[in-house]
Amino acid sequence: MRLDSPPKKPLTDDVTGEPLVQRADDNVETLTKRLVTFHKQTGPVVDYYRQKGLWVPIDGAQSPNVVWENLAKVFKKSNS
Repeated sequence: MRLDSPPKKPLTDDVTGEPLVQRADDNVETLTKRLVTFHKQTGPVVDYYRQKGLWVPIDGAQSPNVVWENLAKVFKKSNS
């Protein structure tokens, strides 16, 4: 389901037919807070592994097949 297209039947998942719900805290303010927390917590981890030469960036916004191919390349290199 795309985020920019509403379901065909209101409040119902197009694929599974399950009811769709929106949590009370699903809003811009909460999302912004969660993203700030995520970056604060993961930044130091990324820095640590980058310094160890173990961090490899992979763009997860690509198609699943491309992401998987990139992951496979990383694993193949680490087994060489």
